[in-house]
Amino acid sequence: MQPDLEIWLDNNISPIIAKWLKDELGLETKSAYTLHLEKLKDIEIYQKAKDYGNVIIVSKDTDLNEIVSLHGCPPKLIILKVGNCDNKILFEILRNNLEKAIRLLFDFNKDIIEINPS
Repeated sequence: MQPDLEIWLDNNISPIIAKWLKDELGLETKSAYTLHLEKLKDIEIYQKAKDYGNVIIVSKDTDLNEIVSLHGCPPKLIILKVGNCDNKILFEILRNNLEKAIRLLFDFNKDIIEINPS
């Protein structure tokens, strides 16, 4: 994984998942709530991540997809193509797919990767 890389979970993902990912996978993961981004518009979150640098945003929000497509990266983006589900299911999806998605972002120089567990 890239040095100094941070994963920022959008506000549509529970902060507990950030803790679980950090504890279980050792990934530097922060929630929108701990970053105080929960009240910002998507374009503002994008700009803060761009200013920070080496960030991957994980979101279910298609608006961020449009913003990154239009303005480029950083930040890189992982879009979760999952509906409403409980935190344990979402964590399992991320645990099983996140590291591979991160490798694809960097190995193939992609800005956006989708995780679609179905």
